[in-house]
Amino acid sequence: YAVLALTGIDARTFLNGQCTQNILALPADPPSPAAVLTSQGRILAFGWVRALEDGVRFALPIDLAEPLRTHLVRYVLRAKVRLTLVEALDEDLPLALRPTHEGFQCLKAIRAGLPEVSARSSGEWIPQMLNLDRIGAIRFDKGCYTGQEIVARTQHLGRIKRRMGRFGLQGPAPAILEPLLLAGQKVGEVVTAADDGAGGAECLAVITIDALDCPLTLDDGRICAPMPLPYTLETQT
Repeated sequence: YAVLALTGIDARTFLNGQCTQNILALPADPPSPAAVLTSQGRILAFGWVRALEDGVRFALPIDLAEPLRTHLVRYVLRAKVRLTLVEALDEDLPLALRPTHEGFQCLKAIRAGLPEVSARSSGEWIPQMLNLDRIGAIRFDKGCYTGQEIVARTQHLGRIKRRMGRFGLQGPAPAILEPLLLAGQKVGEVVTAADDGAGGAECLAVITIDALDCPLTLDDGRICAPMPLPYTLETQT
């Protein structure tokens, strides 16, 4: 992870207009989940934000840090804000993402139902597909931000047709965006995955609603069995 540091008197108001989280009411601890979207409502970057006296720190996967900075700089215009990349600290991340030993960081996040968006998957999903509304990353009572219309329409019209589920399988972890199949037809793709240290793996995957509770397969034939998330989805009973 790296941190995009926004400093200056307009730092919070600027990021508030580009982010799903309410930056104006942001605490310093714990870090809060947040996403920056495209104008079409697709997740450009997802990470963790916290407030400091001189601005905001936005922690996100290192391969998206510079692309996000470049994207946001185009919207600065006359705002008094500076965007710089700095090293991530433990306190910039929630407990589930703080480093322990190799491999465990991603596995803990998967078991906590926390997605990761990388450079490879940037622009693939709208926030509700990654359950961002279930982990407090979307504030529906805040002011306008880029992509808000799509997010609000999806939420209030009940058109959430795909959700993120957790799955377990034998063998090595599948790749990001690897397809998951039901009866030979693609019903979703991998968001993030990690080996479990016992000869198997776990993954989070965006799946069509009606296939969330079904055993799915990868192209190589391995079965991906549904596993519980630590939060509920409105489609679950």
